[in-house]
Amino acid sequence: MNHQAELRLQAWLDGELPPGGAQAVAAWVQRDPEAAALARELGATKTALLGNEPERALPESREFYWSKIERELAPAEAPAPAHGRPAWLRGWVKFLAPAGILVILALLLFGPMLRSHHRPTLASTAEVESPLDDISSFTFDSESEGMTVIWVNTE
Repeated sequence: MNHQAELRLQAWLDGELPPGGAQAVAAWVQRDPEAAALARELGATKTALLGNEPERALPESREFYWSKIERELAPAEAPAPAHGRPAWLRGWVKFLAPAGILVILALLLFGPMLRSHHRPTLASTAEVESPLDDISSFTFDSESEGMTVIWVNTE
């Protein structure tokens, strides 16, 4: 017997089936010994539960009991945080925060263009002399590529 058949048998015992469906399940229980055994077992369980279920009495009315539960579940409103800063300082912070963001964006966008015009060239750097006579070097500076290559020969 599959799970759907067991559920249908349980619905029949609980009186939840329409009249046509209830008659079909009743005929099925009379024909099938396995269905009849399950029906007897479920009926005995239902009777045992109905007769022995403890009754709970509430100390207050039903509405008051559920309103207490609802109040506990409702989120408490958080108090508004007190600002420790004076009003004039809050005004400046509201102005400086967006202004600071704009300055950072401008530096990110226009910074590479500003740095390319002020890049030190090899001619503006100090020359370094080597105390060794057998070392020679060759320097290549490319303004268009923005790079300097120094070849050092130790032979």
